[in-house]
Amino acid sequence: MSAQTHTAGKDAGQPIAFVSAQALRERMHTAVNDAHLRSSFRGAMDFLMAKRAAQFPDADELDSLRNLSEGIRQYSLSRLPDLLEQLETNLTRNGVQVHWAETPAEANAIMLGIAQRHSAKLIVKGKSMVSEEIEFNHAMEAAGVGALESDMGEYIVQLAGEKPSHIIMPAIHQTKQQIAKLFAEHIPGVDYTDNVDALIQIGRRVLREKFEIADIGLSGVNFAVAETGTLCLVENEGNGRMCTTVPKVHMAITGIEKVVEKLEHVAPLFSILTRSATGQAVTTYLNMISGPRKPGEKDGPEEV
Repeated sequence: MSAQTHTAGKDAGQPIAFVSAQALRERMHTAVNDAHLRSSFRGAMDFLMAKRAAQFPDADELDSLRNLSEGIRQYSLSRLPDLLEQLETNLTRNGVQVHWAETPAEANAIMLGIAQRHSAKLIVKGKSMVSEEIEFNHAMEAAGVGALESDMGEYIVQLAGEKPSHIIMPAIHQTKQQIAKLFAEHIPGVDYTDNVDALIQIGRRVLREKFEIADIGLSGVNFAVAETGTLCLVENEGNGRMCTTVPKVHMAITGIEKVVEKLEHVAPLFSILTRSATGQAVTTYLNMISGPRKPGEKDGPEEV
């Protein structure tokens, strides 16, 4: 098929670029023969696998935890319609506004409508693979609303105009020299430096300013607890907590498969998630969000 752009169904509203087989083979050949990419990904994967193995020294414990987690997931899926209705009921009771979308276009339209209702100019984002899948950033920018990634790796990738290269390490394909050049070219007043600590501080300073002025914060959801109407968010950098507490409006987007029935179901899933993903016993932050700011509370959004 020749390279061209089509729209995937009349309701999708999202252009899909089809690449010719020859172009795809050329891209694959270039990537596979890129020594930096090969060493970066091999090093990253070896590093992550080693950390993961260190967190599961007991094979029997790992099997037991995996079986328990699978049981929770299978149970949740077997009761999915009922749990989703229970989740909606309890979220609504907690003051959270619930919206349902069947397509990427519908999801983006709902969130754009919320942004327009609040005259939003900037949405600052925590890590969300669902928003990546539905091309949320592009949909917002096409409507004149800024959408800024605040996860450091995602921020770097967004500055470069690229897609994440890995779910845990989205900018692993970039060298510190490439990131230094990117920051110097795109961030006003920043001089070239390939000192990693300095680069991290530059990114943090920029993002901290954006948290303060953003109209809306967007986050993903790791677990949605039906019995309590609670959205659980797992993260390491604190940007998820900033996105969900500093702006006046917090939008959370999730796939329906993230629902579990009970709060006690979160503990084993959380344990296997963090140890399998990043090789940590626990992540730095586990946020449990059950509604907007209540009277007398000093922080948190006015709407969720």
